Parts: sequence; structure tokens; C-alpha cells
Amino acid sequence: MSYVDQPQNAGDRQDETVPRAVVSQAMIERAKSVVVLAQRVDEDEAAQILLAAACKANIPVRLAADQVMAALQADECRDGITHETLMRALAAVRPIPRPQPTGHPTGTAA
Repeated sequence: MSYVDQPQNAGDRQDETVPRAVVSQAMIERAKSVVVLAQRVDEDEAAQILLAAACKANIPVRLAADQVMAALQADECRDGITHETLMRALAAVRPIPRPQPTGHPTGTAA
């Protein structure tokens, strides 16, 4: 029986988080592979490049990897992914806006 065919227990948090972790790691590996090829660096240096982009934007590496891949797809690289297109994609990594708490007036004294 494959993982997909197994019954899911709604109360089991592990069943909910494993697929998300796998997808996140796959996105990081995919982005890292693009960096390796476009920058002609090894995997460790590619990981450091992604980490630097994530740290600069103050977001997790998985979100930075997702943004890099989305930027590369939007760039419509006719000649493949070049150093320049990768640099644009890395520069496009941005912080994720955090939702503001509701129900708390701001700037008023109690």
C-alpha cells in the first residue's frame, strides 16, 4: 500500500506535516540545482547563496527558493537560465508581509 492509499487519521499531526516537509525540501533542492548550473558552483555554495537571499529578506530558505523559482518562470528565459536571470531572481526575493492583528486600535491611548 502506497502512502497515498493509506487512510489518514485526522488527529495524527505527523501525517499532516510529512508531505509539506517533503515538498519544501524538493523546492529547495530544485532551486539549489538551478544555482549550481547557472553559477557553476558546488551544492554547498549554492545552498549558501540561497541562504543569503533568505536572510536578506528575513524569510525561511524554503520561501526564498519558491520565490526564486517563481521569478525564473516569470522571466521567460528564452536562452535558458543564465547568470543574469538568476541574479534577477535572487534579487526578487522579498519579505512576506505579516498580517496585522485585528481588534487592537493602533495609536490610541487607553
